[in-house]
Amino acid sequence: MNILLIMADQFAAHALTRPRPEDAHFNTPHLDRLAASSTVFTEAYTPFPLCVPARSAMVTGRYPHQLGIMSNRHNGTGPDGSAPGPAEPGHGPESLGHWFTAAGFDCAYAGKWHALQASATADDGFEPIHPFGDEGLVEACHEWLGRRTPLSRPGPGVPATERPFFLVASFDDPHTICEYARSQPMPYGPVPSVPAADAPPLPPNFQKAPYAPQALAMEQQAAGRLYGTEGFGPDEWRQYRQAYAALVARLDQRIGQLLDGIDLAGTAVVFVSDHGDGDASHGWNQKTALHQECIKVPFVVHVPGRPAAVVAEPVAAVLGLLPTLCDVAGIAAPEGLSASSALSGDRAPVVVQTSFQDAAALPGAGTSGRALIHGDWKYAVYSWGAHREQLHNLAADPGEQRNLAVESTYAAVLDCMRERLLDWSLASGDTGFLKRLALPASAAPGRHREIFRVPY
Repeated sequence: MNILLIMADQFAAHALTRPRPEDAHFNTPHLDRLAASSTVFTEAYTPFPLCVPARSAMVTGRYPHQLGIMSNRHNGTGPDGSAPGPAEPGHGPESLGHWFTAAGFDCAYAGKWHALQASATADDGFEPIHPFGDEGLVEACHEWLGRRTPLSRPGPGVPATERPFFLVASFDDPHTICEYARSQPMPYGPVPSVPAADAPPLPPNFQKAPYAPQALAMEQQAAGRLYGTEGFGPDEWRQYRQAYAALVARLDQRIGQLLDGIDLAGTAVVFVSDHGDGDASHGWNQKTALHQECIKVPFVVHVPGRPAAVVAEPVAAVLGLLPTLCDVAGIAAPEGLSASSALSGDRAPVVVQTSFQDAAALPGAGTSGRALIHGDWKYAVYSWGAHREQLHNLAADPGEQRNLAVESTYAAVLDCMRERLLDWSLASGDTGFLKRLALPASAAPGRHREIFRVPY
């Protein structure tokens, strides 16, 4: 069948699922209608809350550290001097566009690529039909579809008369909230401003939690010029939330226009983002932190004939996008991928990586971190600083306000999560972060000595 992949940059999961009363101001009628006939994954995660690493993982099905892409300023190496990966993640025969082209699909790409360069090229396996930029993107998609004759729906033993299509519509909004925060001109026009009294309320986890990671506070201070929210008070944060919701609504209108030209009876539609946005939670905007608002993404999979469902278990949505799309298309996925299809039912622990290389508080690689989500539990560890370990029960504490890593009652859970992350690090070859892990009590004798055989 035909497949339409819709991507949005920096679209937080809570803007679509709206789990809190404080999120009721988001308005997405077109995406809501799509979700009503889809499988909706409410606990979907990115492998890295930053554009280039996340998108590179998305098109290859491999973790950013395996690609050697741990920053928007790709330098060919992983964190802490780990081995370099391939320089062009979208160019291999097993990457997204090349794989679907080989499987018999006509592949076209419109909009933001950013894995690595801003716009897709023919070398990425797609026919580029519109460059980076939301203006004219929907029209370019409709024009490309209009040049095609409809795909026949053959009966048993009757071949189709045309190749199916795989079309990607990749929008920039609501990423332009970054320009709003910095009081810069907004590429697709401004959003209406409102008095603070008319803006949405602050999220319940607006205040930084007790025992919050010291490293994040330092990184936020160091990157003040990038974040643009230094000096924000409650009123400015509420207006930020209003602007972000307005950008989400503007995107939803574009998606509605796009879907108006799609035959949903014969087309699978997938909606996903590369990462979220802090949206004032923990006093944070943009991404890169391992907060839930930054690492959770919307993930909606509409397959004609498949009943609507809600999946509330953690899934590696962005890392597993390639095998998920293969599952939807009914084709084999490449071998050696780092995640399974989200539709497969495989619920392995989800791991998220991060690195603050672009504007680091520390010289060298800056702060790095890992988070592991397994069931209701989330364990995060940053590379340095007080309270660098974070343990949360997401069912009881979705806002991550109570760090259980500092409570002896949860020492056994903490050690179990340390063990899971160590096992994942060794199995996935994440050697660059091994020296930053907190080793579990179960670690093999001599493991610490082995890891620090070269001290730095």
